[in-house]
Parts: sequence; C-alpha cells; structure tokens
Amino acid sequence: SRIHVSLDTTQNGTTPAEFLQPLQKCTYARMLKKQMSTHILNQSFSVQNRFPLRRSGALLSTSGGHSKSLSFYRIGRRHVLQNSRRKNNICFAGNSKEVSQNIKLGAQQKEIDWPLLWGQFVKIASPYWNSSDVKSGARWRLAGVFALTLATTGVSVGFNFLGRDFFNAIAEKNVDDFERLLLYYTLAIAGGIPVFVLRDFFRSRLSLRWRDWMTRDYLDKYFDERAFYRIQAGSLIDNPDQRINDDIASFTGTALGFTLIAFNAVIDLASFSGILYSIYPPLFAVLILYAVGGTFLTIKIGQRQVGLNFEQETREANFRYSLMRIRENAESIAFYGGEKNESQLIVKRFKSALDNFADLLVATRNLDFFTSGYRYLISFLPAAVVAPLFFKGEIEFGVINQSASAFNHILNDFSLVVFQFESVAGFSAVIERLVQFRGVIDPEKETGGEEEGDGKTVQPAKTSDASSQLTVTDSTEIEPRGYSSSNSGSSPTRALLDIRRLTLLTPNKSTTLVSDLSLTVTEGRPLLIMGPSGSGKTSLMRAVAGLWESGQGEVLRVAALQPSPQSDGVSPPSEAAAPQPEALFFVPQRPYMVLGTLREQLLYPTWTECMTEEEEGLNEGSNNKACLPFPDDEELRACLERVRLTSVLEYEDGLDTQMDWASVLSLGEQQRLAFARLLLTSPQLALLDESTSALDIENEAYLYSQMIEAGITFVSIGHRPSLVEFHKDVLQLKAKKMEGSWNLRSTDAVIETI
Repeated sequence: SRIHVSLDTTQNGTTPAEFLQPLQKCTYARMLKKQMSTHILNQSFSVQNRFPLRRSGALLSTSGGHSKSLSFYRIGRRHVLQNSRRKNNICFAGNSKEVSQNIKLGAQQKEIDWPLLWGQFVKIASPYWNSSDVKSGARWRLAGVFALTLATTGVSVGFNFLGRDFFNAIAEKNVDDFERLLLYYTLAIAGGIPVFVLRDFFRSRLSLRWRDWMTRDYLDKYFDERAFYRIQAGSLIDNPDQRINDDIASFTGTALGFTLIAFNAVIDLASFSGILYSIYPPLFAVLILYAVGGTFLTIKIGQRQVGLNFEQETREANFRYSLMRIRENAESIAFYGGEKNESQLIVKRFKSALDNFADLLVATRNLDFFTSGYRYLISFLPAAVVAPLFFKGEIEFGVINQSASAFNHILNDFSLVVFQFESVAGFSAVIERLVQFRGVIDPEKETGGEEEGDGKTVQPAKTSDASSQLTVTDSTEIEPRGYSSSNSGSSPTRALLDIRRLTLLTPNKSTTLVSDLSLTVTEGRPLLIMGPSGSGKTSLMRAVAGLWESGQGEVLRVAALQPSPQSDGVSPPSEAAAPQPEALFFVPQRPYMVLGTLREQLLYPTWTECMTEEEEGLNEGSNNKACLPFPDDEELRACLERVRLTSVLEYEDGLDTQMDWASVLSLGEQQRLAFARLLLTSPQLALLDESTSALDIENEAYLYSQMIEAGITFVSIGHRPSLVEFHKDVLQLKAKKMEGSWNLRSTDAVIETI
C-alpha cells in the first residue's frame, strides 16, 4: 500500500523539509527517519516500510506539487493521513487517533467554497423533501411558513409608512393626528406580534419534524448492513454519536433559519427598494457600495473560522467521548489504578479543545471589530445622506425615519454574509461532517446482494481487492461440500454450517490466519475451535458472522424457514403461518447488556424488535421478521434458574427491575445471562466465542450440558481442555508462523493426546 501526499510548496512558503520535521515525530516516521532524510533535498521522498503495519504505519511516499490539500487514505484499520481541508492532522497512533502533530499547510486559511457547500447542502437536505412518505405534508407546512414570512414583511412595510406619518405628526405638533396614529401603532403592534411569533413557532415545529425524519433515516442506515460495526472496526469517521445527535439538530434548525432569512431578504428587497429609491436615488447607490464592500471584507477577515469551527466540533466530541469511556470502563481503570493516566489524557484532550477555541476566539474577535463598526455606521449613515434635503425643505422630517428604516431593511438583505458569517462558518462544518457520515453509512454500491434460487442471500464482503472475495450465504438447505470427521461411516445429517476453501488474512493482508479451510458442521455434532492466542479463532467466528472482510472463500449458514401468510396447500394454515425458531445465535465473550429491564435483557435480541412494534402499535407482520411467541414470566424465571442466576430476581421489581446491568453484574453473571438468552431462543446453531471464560469449570460444564439437553448444536471457541468432552470434533488452528495451517480431528482422537 502507498500513501501519496501532495504538497503545496507555494502556499505559506511550505517546503518539504518543513513538512517532514513534525512528521518525523510520528511512531513509524521516527523508525524510518534516517531513510526519509536522505530524500528531503530532492523535494520528495519514498520510504520502504520494513515493519509490520500495526507497529510502523505504511509504505509512504510524497512528491512536490501544487495541490491545496492532503489526501485521505485508510490502510487496514489505521488512519495515517487526513484531508487537510478538514483537519491538517498528519499522523495518528492507531485507532485512538491521538494527534502527533498538526501540520499547518494553510487549511486554517480555508475559504468557503460556495458552489461545493451548496451541492453538499442539497445532498443532505433533499431526501426529506423528496421522500414519498412525508414530502406532501412537509412541503405544505413549508409553504405555510413562507406565507407567514410574507405576512411579516407586510407588517414591516406597514410599520414603515405608519412610522413616517407618526413622526410627521410630531414634527408638525398635530395632536389629533398624533393620538390617532398612536392608536393605530398600538393596534398594529397587537396584530403584528402574533404573525412573528407564529412564524417562528411553525418554523421550529417543521424543524423538529425534519430532525425526527433525518435522525430515523440516519439511524436506519447506521444499523443497515452493520455499518456501525464497520465504522468502529475501521475507525472510518470520528464520533458518529455527535453527528446523529448534535449535527442533525443543528443542520435542520439552521437550514430552515437560513432559508427563511434568504426568502425574507428577497421579499424585503423587492418591497423596500422602491421606497428607498423614490426617496433619494443616491442613497440607494451608497447602500449597494456599502453592502458589497462589507461582504468582501467579511469573507477575507473571517475565512479562518471555517476550518477552526470544524476542528472545534471534532475536539469537543473527542473530549466528550473520553469522558464517556471513563464511565464505561470505570472498574477496569480502578483495578489498574489508572486514574492519574486517564486524568492526564482527558486534560490533554480538553486543552486541545481549549487551544483551538482560543484560536477561534481570536478569529471571531477580528471579525467582530469589523462587523460591529459595520452595524453602528448604519445607525446614522442614512440620516447623514438625506439630512441636507430636509434642511433645504425638500423632504419632511418623517421621511428621514422612513429612509433609515428602509435602508436598514435592504442593507440587512444585502449583508447576509456579513451578519451571518459566523453562523455560516459553523453551518458549513456541520454540513461537511454530515456529508462524510452519509458517505460512510450509505455508500454507492457497485454490486449488491444477489438472490439465488432457493432464497439464499449472497453478501460479498467489502474489500478493495476484486480478486479476493469472502461471501456469506444464508440458506434453508445446505448441500455439504466441506470436510468433517463425521463424514466417514456416518449416516448423513442436516448441515448447519458449511465453510468452503476459506482463507483469512489480517487487515493489512501481511499475515495469513487461516488457509484454505473447508469443513461442515452437522446437526447434533458440536465443533470446538482451539489454538494459541492470535491464531485467528475469533477472526474465523467473525467471518462466519459476516464481519470479517480480509480473505476469500465461502460460508454457508443455516437460515430459519420464514412463515408464509398463506397455506402451502399441504400443511394446515395455522402450521404454515407458525414462526420458526432462530437459526443462528452468536454469544460473544463479553455479552452486550441493553439499557432496560431484566425482562428486556432476557428477550434481547430475539424479541426486542417485536416488543418495539407492540409498543408503537404496529400490526403483526409489518416487519419481514416473524415473531416467536413471547415467553411468559414463569418461563423467564425458570430460564434464570436453569443458568443458576436466580439472585437477580431478588430486586424489588423482579423482572421489571431497571438498572445499569453491565455495571451491576459481574462478567460471569453476564455470561450466564447470555446463556439464558440462548436457551430461551433455542436456535439450531449457536456460535460461542469463549463465552464461559469467566466461569468456573463446574458452571461451565453445567451450562454446556443444558445446551446439549436443549438439542442445540454449537460451535465453541475455547482454551480449556475441559471443553473437549462436550464436542464431537476439534478444529486446531496453528500459530501465525505456520501460515494459516489447521487440523480437524474427532474428539476421541484429541482426548487420546491429552
């Protein structure tokens, strides 16, 4: 792999030597410092990576040029460079993405690319307004808000003329006109205020509806095809939680606000331009020159804020994430006594956010110097231009007030960039973050899943190497082609898992974990996977789950028969419509504890989706997945007794007890709770990744006997020799230095060697 870095050697006087000096502080660059320095004088360098990716980074090469930004690349699971249009950060330490050094190549001088910003805005905003399920209502609501905005402009025009006559009455000392116009003023205020309030209210309601739709849409895509796992495993983007929560809320509110401001500006411009031009044409010319000059200077002075706002969003999110990790890993940190170290890391991230905010304050201060003067000059500029006409007796006194009001309205319309630049800078950062997020969770797919004749769904792994493809197929019927020790001399049984010529590589493709593995797991014949740490046991399990991308081969998994809403003509209608048990059930080493009651812990994940549908009042069958009958409370309690975990029922609310179960339960108790989920679901095939590692041998043996008694076939990963007796076959993976070799034997053959 290569990472290409294009340097703009003309911007800010940056030279390759200045670029490389901080780069050499990175871990991999420090290792290769000697080789790099020999090429600096030639304006380019190329370094052969002589270390594994996990230690040193990647093969690196740069060349001088005139590109304005660095390119962003990902190798395996490690970010090495980031786009300088966004961050300037050159080197990171692994997935933690700790910044080694910020390279300033003019990214903080980044100007807003208005055509690009508009295109990104349309890309993010258009799905809601074009969505078939909401677009009609949404557009009518937007039209209503526009109508109220028109009404506010009408109110403003009315106040403009009313103010002219009111001040004329004061200047002429006409008491009758003054009292009459004062009454009109009072009535106009009483009638005009509701228009402004209702406009803002319905705009906020529309923004709330938009946010609701966008959040649900992004969440659907975030969980679709396990995008959330790919993001976390590959460190594709930072802080997806912030983008879903904060950025979407900011986007919808600000987008509607800016849209109405722009619309109101166009209406105001059409309404007040004629008034101002009719009073004194030179004043209109002064306004145009003033607005154009102010806009140009604002863009030049405030251009640094765009990059700084984006950086601030990221650093604040990283700081919050580090605090969240303390809460999630409090016990581990306490055992390690790592309080001081964690405090230093958090303070470091906090200081990073403060430092950037200090730079942002300086940029804001410089802009405020100009915009404040720009605003205050407006207060007397119109009067200064038209006052000579009043002194000559050519206009009435009220016209001065009318001209000032019209001038302010039109100038505000022409000066949107001046008055809203800070908001636009922040908004552009929000748009860019959402565009990046959207690109990760909803990429354009060149090839999708292919439907096969018997209902199989083939999912090609997302890999950059077209010649290397790892596919995972779900099928109700599997024709075994792999090898199993049960094949010899045994009557054929139903295949639940068939692995065909599977080769697994490390993410950087430098090491082969498993080479050309073929095997079949049949019903009633459990398989144990053993091997030294790092030999690829968990990687093999991830491949079966469809979570591993580096490698090639085919995995066929058993799929549950989906119920038909109509009779098949043979079975009775009730039997044809009966939902089937889950086909596969994965049990990781550290079970996931959901946020909810003890009952919800037990029903996760098999019945969770059905519970949500019931709570939302959805009809059964609205989802493609049929729901198994819900276990009653007695079944749940009995299942907890089967896994020897009745102590959790002693809480006052029993099954309805709600607390942070990940903190309350020990790892061993969490593993027993995971087995309770497994026994409740009773799948055809269970895959266990060291799922009893925190249990003693007695409880481990007891839980395995419960699975066998329930008729569940299972594939286990484990280290303990005591597990062998509960399986029929053992797959032994060799160490990495053996280049993916493996050995499949029957349990009897393994026991003889123990």
